[in-house]
Amino acid sequence: MTSAPTVSVITISFQDLDGLKRTVDSVRAQRYEGRIEHIVIDGGSGDDVVKYLSEIEPGFAYWQSEPDGGRYDAMNQGIARASGDLLWFMHSGDCFSDPDAVAAAVGAISGHGPARELWGYGMDNLVGLGRVRGPMPFSIRKFLAGLQVIPHQASFFGASLVSKLGGYDLDFGIAEDQEFMLRAALLREPITIRRVLCDFDTTGVGTNRPPSVVFSDLRRMWDMHGRYPFGGRRVSRAYLRCWEYYLSGVGYVFGLIQSRRSESPRG
Repeated sequence: MTSAPTVSVITISFQDLDGLKRTVDSVRAQRYEGRIEHIVIDGGSGDDVVKYLSEIEPGFAYWQSEPDGGRYDAMNQGIARASGDLLWFMHSGDCFSDPDAVAAAVGAISGHGPARELWGYGMDNLVGLGRVRGPMPFSIRKFLAGLQVIPHQASFFGASLVSKLGGYDLDFGIAEDQEFMLRAALLREPITIRRVLCDFDTTGVGTNRPPSVVFSDLRRMWDMHGRYPFGGRRVSRAYLRCWEYYLSGVGYVFGLIQSRRSESPRG
């Protein structure tokens, strides 16, 4: 009988001790028959974090607390330290949805081939927003068009696949998680799991980006890979311009309504 895959949970953290504690607790609560190794890459948050990481028992597979080059540099450092078959990035402040999340994900991919070659994603609960996210079934065209945003903390990646991808691109910017998943999808279609796997902290830096920034990232991603959602570069860029005009119009009307309300007499 084949043993259960080892899962490497990689947590990056900076100046968020309370969030880190919640994440660690959720990892340690997992009821998974296989081995989970937890790796923490902290960006040098100070003595309180060092004390917490050094004193918690049992200890981590690896931890460090020192300056790094940002989130994706920290994630690449975590990859370099991981020895598991599956890699799962669960950032500080984010948590597994329940104690059976890892077991459910591993069970869903069994029978699809070696775990080290696969990747997939489930759904995440957007904490504070009262909704669940997880676009299914996966469509690379919709993903390229920006109509499917894959929840990164509800995603997991085979170690061999990550090695082929070469880790995260440090030059792409905050949306590198989506560019990384595009590269993964071009190699292998993800396995999708209709189950909430993660409680996602919506206060993070990448959660509420302006549409103009999102569209700029999409254009860069298209040109980088030569892949466009609507056949060619010109048509795909026209599609984004239509969205930009629409959203700017909606924003103008909303601002006008708010202005009129503020000017109206109160009584």
